[in-house]
Amino acid sequence: MHGRHQLKWPESFKRTGIRQGWFDKISKLPPGLDLAEAAKSLREPYGAVRRWAVLFGYQFPDRRRTVSPQQWSKVDWTRRDADIARALGVTRECVRLVRKSKGVGPSAAQTAIREFEHFVRMNRERLHGLLVEDVIHHSGTDLPYHVVRRVLRDQDVRPHESHSPLRQINWKLPNRDLARLWGTSPRYVANLRARLKVGPSKWNARRRDIGRSTEYSNALTRERQRAQSQRRKKDRTPSVSRQAIPA
Repeated sequence: MHGRHQLKWPESFKRTGIRQGWFDKISKLPPGLDLAEAAKSLREPYGAVRRWAVLFGYQFPDRRRTVSPQQWSKVDWTRRDADIARALGVTRECVRLVRKSKGVGPSAAQTAIREFEHFVRMNRERLHGLLVEDVIHHSGTDLPYHVVRRVLRDQDVRPHESHSPLRQINWKLPNRDLARLWGTSPRYVANLRARLKVGPSKWNARRRDIGRSTEYSNALTRERQRAQSQRRKKDRTPSVSRQAIPA
């Protein structure tokens, strides 16, 4: 059994406030929890709980034997660990261990991430200042927006420049309209709106009578003119960041 009094501080492991806090948390866990249960109990991220629990010696039960060899033999290892775990009723850690023991290599998603990370390393200088959507287009990756953005941050690629006209757009307009006028995606506009903390739009794009508002129509016209003017200016001033990026 493993409980609060059986965990030991690793030798030569310097005590800090963060480490002591995690030691106290892990020590309070009842014995026998699997990783998913421990993460839920502590209300902490899955990966962080696994790291600190293993470090301090908390023993998770081996759930691999709850799945028959026949079931493991039928697993499509190109799928994500989370999807496999959900289908088999085990944890992602369990799937990760079996994947490692079988030597089947990373999932298709992990392979795609590694390929994209290589692309970013090879083209970092050309990627500085580009929109995430532009990077996705140039690389040809199918990775989700949030994964691409995370990789770019991890690889120290500078984000879209702060002086970008997109930061000065009329935030009263709905994301849908701003994305269409400025040639980007509603998701990017929504993310930028959240980062800049400019608040919600004044008009609801889902309202059928939105076009009847004179104020909305005038704002839309002015924003269209600004976007067109910016595009003409951009066309006259070639940008290094817009050069073709080799795949």
